[in-house]
Amino acid sequence: MKVLLINPPTFQEEKPSIPPLGLAYIAGVLRERHFEVDIIDFDLERDKFRNLAKIIDDFCPDILGIAALTLQVDNAYTIAKIVKQKSPEILVVVGGPHPSSLPERTLREAKGNIDIVVIGEGEYTFLEIVKGKNLEDIEGIFYQKNNRIFKNALRPPIANLDELPMPARDLLPIHKYRGWGPLKKTPTTHLIASRGCPFDCIFCSEKSVFGNRHRKRGPQKIVDEIEYLVNTYGMRELAFYDDLFTLNKTQVLNICKEIQNRKLKIDWKTLSRVNTVDAEMLTSMKASGCWLISYGFESGSQEILNNIRKKQTIEQCLQAAELTRKAGIKFFGFFMLGNVGETEKTICQTIQLAQKLRPDYFQFTIVRPDPGSYLYNLYRNDIENAKISWKEYYAFPKKENKMPVVGTELSTVKLFQYKDAAYMYMSKKALLKNLIKGFIATDVYRIKKAFAILMKPQRCSL
Repeated sequence: MKVLLINPPTFQEEKPSIPPLGLAYIAGVLRERHFEVDIIDFDLERDKFRNLAKIIDDFCPDILGIAALTLQVDNAYTIAKIVKQKSPEILVVVGGPHPSSLPERTLREAKGNIDIVVIGEGEYTFLEIVKGKNLEDIEGIFYQKNNRIFKNALRPPIANLDELPMPARDLLPIHKYRGWGPLKKTPTTHLIASRGCPFDCIFCSEKSVFGNRHRKRGPQKIVDEIEYLVNTYGMRELAFYDDLFTLNKTQVLNICKEIQNRKLKIDWKTLSRVNTVDAEMLTSMKASGCWLISYGFESGSQEILNNIRKKQTIEQCLQAAELTRKAGIKFFGFFMLGNVGETEKTICQTIQLAQKLRPDYFQFTIVRPDPGSYLYNLYRNDIENAKISWKEYYAFPKKENKMPVVGTELSTVKLFQYKDAAYMYMSKKALLKNLIKGFIATDVYRIKKAFAILMKPQRCSL
């Protein structure tokens, strides 16, 4: 049995920052059972995409597995169509956040070119498919047969993550990936120490794959993987890409201690929540090589934080920033505009909080109801009745008005203007850039806003 796993290209101009670790995990499980498997990342090596038919001829897979974010799903349909037209006997399986969130719609939109949708974690579900188990007996799939869609029982999350083999990174050109977020050193890649997040933010779609139950790997296993990445690939910086790395303090301390005990010289970074860190944890993280933590501050309005079920306070945001800075760790601040209940006043509060926090790096994004999130489900009828293509849904690469905005009376155009203003308030470089853009495009609003911020940088006025 031969299996080809594909990561489709996205519609973004930039190439991916990190390899498709989910496919590498599936490949590791299959290879451990002696199945022949390969991975092609068309998002990284886009010039190969036009040679798909030849690749299928050369490899002759029995099963094709395709991973898909919402940004990739249209190209996933294209891949499935090309493969089925060329070799209808190939079993085509898709998985990932988008199909897991909208399995029936995925099968319908694929127009018969996709046979199976895998829901949630794919390692053991895909293994059973490859082994040839009867489809009606496989947990965690939707499948199409005789023009009918069948839904099986969900598969429970993998309880013991340590039983999974290491991801098959050797099937990917991992040195070609630029790395996630700000970089201190290269080469760099990422790994996962845990899966799942018990929090319930309404904008988050990550639970569609890993669920709400937090499951962690053993510290020794995690540091074994770090040591392998350092010794095998010469990695000098790593990113923990967990939904919530800092949820369990004892776990974090044990990982940091193990890194230090093995005298591993590695710089690393991670994602966190402001209400899951303290001085002891941050000190230990710093001592083991952590140089950057990314926090989702999201909003400067407590009302908005409550609306999005963030379960954190403004005071906790300020405290986390202070503790992180005292520990000697830089931090990245994520802020969101266009949340449920958002107004010009609450956007100003967010900008003012960002100014007060003084993050080393920051990003303002416009809220988008991603498939799989509570926000998408809440406004599902409105979103789907608008009939926006998945490419337009993400408004890439231009600021198109078709990107859905829900829960606020502010328009997409206004939110993009406020986003530009937020960067101008936070950065002199962004201020100068927007001023030049304004003069070139004779954009009166942009010019006036740039001058207003220049005159009164601490007074938010939208």
